[in-house]
Amino acid sequence: MRSRYADSRWTLVVVSTLVLCLAAFVPSPIERRPEWERVGPDKFLHLVGHGAYAVVVADAVAAGRWSDREAAVLAVCVSTLLSLVSGQLQNYVPGRAFEVADVVAGLFGSLLAISGWYAVNGTSSVVDD
Repeated sequence: MRSRYADSRWTLVVVSTLVLCLAAFVPSPIERRPEWERVGPDKFLHLVGHGAYAVVVADAVAAGRWSDREAAVLAVCVSTLLSLVSGQLQNYVPGRAFEVADVVAGLFGSLLAISGWYAVNGTSSVVDD
C-alpha cells in the first residue's frame, strides 16, 4: 500500500511539471506591459505555482530515503531550475520572454511554501522501510 501511495506522489510531480510547462509555453493572451517587468499579476502566478510545485516535489522526495530537510532543499532547487529553463524557452514563444523577476517570484514562493511544509513535516529524519 505504501508504494502505491509513493507512486501517486510521483505521478502528481509529473502532472505538476507538465502543468507548469504548459502554462509557461502557452502564448500570453495579455499584452506585455513594461510596468509589469518587476511587479505584475504574472509574478503572483509564479509565486503560487512554484510554491505548490516545490511542496509536491518535497512530499514525493521525502517519501523515499531522504530527510525532510534534504527533500526541502532539493524541491526548491528543482522548482528554481524548472523556472530558469522554462523562462529561457519562453523566448521562443510569441508574447512571452524570460524575466528575472519571474524566477525571483517563483523562488520566493518555493521558499515560503517549503518553510510551511517543513514546519509541519520537518520532524522526521530518514524514513525507515
